[in-house]
Amino acid sequence: MPAGDFEDPIEWIEHYWQGQDLGDQRKFLAMGSLLRLHQLMITEIDRVLKEFEITRSGYLVLATVQLSDDGTRLLSRIATHMLVHPTTVTLIVDKLEHQALLVRRPHPTDRRATHVKITPAGTALMKEATRALDRVGFGLPGLSDGDAAKLTKVLARIRLAAGDVDTVHGRDSTPSRRTRGA
Repeated sequence: MPAGDFEDPIEWIEHYWQGQDLGDQRKFLAMGSLLRLHQLMITEIDRVLKEFEITRSGYLVLATVQLSDDGTRLLSRIATHMLVHPTTVTLIVDKLEHQALLVRRPHPTDRRATHVKITPAGTALMKEATRALDRVGFGLPGLSDGDAAKLTKVLARIRLAAGDVDTVHGRDSTPSRRTRGA
């Protein structure tokens, strides 16, 4: 089949992979699918967030702080949660603080640590941006609620196997440890 006859680039890869003696293509195709979807998803998310004059990273920091118990988070915990370097979080928080969406507060007992607190304006923006992202399926068009739940479970298994554990809350969230009561 000629290369031009494929609507899906992943099908094109699969077709040509088979003639290259490269082994089982399934995980490569899954990786390629995830990477292509990631690019499409972030393009749509960035387009929506541009209307709110906020970056994807800024939105994720606001969401991380908003989703905490009391609307505050340690800068170091935000970095861990987002899988980025603490300096990156500091730069993002600088911008959000300049926009009056977050405020820094010293940690009450540890002078080395800094909390950030979401402001009422930050909460309002985060909620409005979230509603806008929801209207475009968070960049995942055509994904049903049931498929979203299934996809989340499949990806959770893969993330955990890759080492994505909940160290932020002081526990390892891998299923084997949870079932042992650790």
